[in-house]
Order: sequence, then C-alpha cells, then structure tokens
Amino acid sequence: MIQRKFSFIWYSFFLSCLFLTNTVWAQGTAQVSGSGAANAAEKSAKGNDYRIGPGDVLLIEVAGEPDLKHKVKVLEQGTIRLRHIDRDLKVAGLNEHEAAALLRQEFLVILKEPQVTVFIEEYRAKMASIAGAVNKPLQMALTREIRVYDLISQAGGLSDKAGSVIQLIHTQEPEGVETIQVADLIRKPELNRVVRDGDFVNVPEAGIIYVSGNVNKPGAFPLKESLKLSQAVAMAGGAAPDSKKKEVVLQRADGPDQSASTKQIVNLFEIEKDPSKDILLKPYDVILVPESNRAKQTRSLVQAFAGGLASALGWGIFR
Repeated sequence: MIQRKFSFIWYSFFLSCLFLTNTVWAQGTAQVSGSGAANAAEKSAKGNDYRIGPGDVLLIEVAGEPDLKHKVKVLEQGTIRLRHIDRDLKVAGLNEHEAAALLRQEFLVILKEPQVTVFIEEYRAKMASIAGAVNKPLQMALTREIRVYDLISQAGGLSDKAGSVIQLIHTQEPEGVETIQVADLIRKPELNRVVRDGDFVNVPEAGIIYVSGNVNKPGAFPLKESLKLSQAVAMAGGAAPDSKKKEVVLQRADGPDQSASTKQIVNLFEIEKDPSKDILLKPYDVILVPESNRAKQTRSLVQAFAGGLASALGWGIFR
C-alpha cells in the first residue's frame, strides 16, 4: 500500500515536471518564432529601401487579371504609362510597395478590389562603377546601401597590380574626389564611405621602380606603399659583395611628362649606418648599383686568361 502511494506521488511529480517543461519550451519557441518573424519583417523592410528611378524596368501584375500584366520602363521624367489608365503615373522616388499602392488606387476605376504587385525587374536608376586594378571591373546597381569595400568585393578584390590608394570620384553634386589609403580602409571604418549614385571608384595601378646593376635579382618592382632606397635594393636580393655601395645611382624622372630626369649619387654605407638618411622612392625611380673597379679588373683578367688558355689548348679551332 505504501509502495503504491509512493509510486502515485512519483508519477504525479513526473507529469507536473513534464507539463512545466513543455510550457517553458512552448513559450521559448514562441519567443524565438516571434523574434524570427520580426527579423524577417525588418529584413523585408530593408529590402524595400530602394527607390524607383528613371531607367528601371518594372513588372506589374494584378491578381486574376492576366491582361493587366505590364512590363514597363520608367521614363526620364520618372513616370510610366499603362493601358486602361489615361495619364502618366509618377513612380520615381517610390519603393515597390508604395508604387503598388498607387496603382491599386488607379485600377479602382475598372476593378472592385485590385490586388496589385510591383517588382523591379531591372535596376538601372542608381548605378556606381569600379575600374582600374581590380579583378572584375563592373557597373553595379545600388539596390541597397553599398560601401567602398563592398564594391571592391563585388569586383573580385584588388589585383596584384593595385597601388596603395583608392580614388572615390563623385560625379554628382557635391562633386569631388576622395583619396583613401588601402590600408586605412579596414583600420578606419569611417573611411569606408557609402557609395552614391553616379560614383566611380578607381583603383590606380602601383607605380614601378627599377633596380639594376650589381644586385642579385635585378628587375621592376611595384611601388605599393612607402618604399625607401635601401628596401628596394633588399627586394632585388641585395647588393653583391663586389658592389660599389658608396656610389649607388638614383635616376629620377621629373616634370609632368617625365621627359626630364635628375641623377643623384647615394652612399648606401651611410644609409646602413644612419637610416634617417634613407631616401623615399617615387614611381619610375631607377636605382643602379655599380660594380667596383677592382671587380671589373679581376673579371677582365680572368676573361683574358681564359681566352689565352683556350688558344693555347687549341680550343679556338672549334670556334
């Protein structure tokens, strides 16, 4: 008897816990569901921020009325013209829902309760472009808030030839050009500007500097950021041991057309001792690391000796 009473009490307790758990779970689910619905509504509202403008192509449908389906382009005046409506309708500046509400009122003349929907099939009103040293130059419709970094991402990112700056060119009022350092675009969020209608983002290619002469890897190198002469020599594999480091030549183009140039002799030994004497390079600078006179004389002697030895051994016969 006592055992049955205990079992009954335990079973009642179990049912109470189960009911409480289900109640709490249901409340939590309702809250999550409500939160999800709110987020979906917010997302939907943000999706309707785009305002119709000239050049956009609209698809207009009326439920149950296939004859009233229209595909129209918004004219430069911001208006559209539809069959059964004897006047131009101003839709520029409206979003999809607002345009549908406007057309619903117009169709009341011929229909009792028209259910109208408006879709923007082609966005052409607000556009921005990006070109230059990006992987996929493009023109993009501004259907939502777009920032400089977003536009670069849509263009496939910066190419290997990209320099250290980005130009944001505003073609509409207020006009102007903003120059943004690539490194600052991520470090300083305030420089990641909102792209406006008609804006053009240009990514200039990096300038080129040349290192030649008695270095291990001579060649052309992109000038993507602040670069000094000693760093450029290091990029070229460093000066060879038999270099004339006291007489490194820096040839620099001058003038807007770069037709003239200046020549400067730089002591690389002094720069190594005092880095403050290092020189900041400019695009198209040419660095020449000369070979020491002793090395030239030694090489000449070796070549002369090798030639004489070849003649003595009769190698000249086979030349």
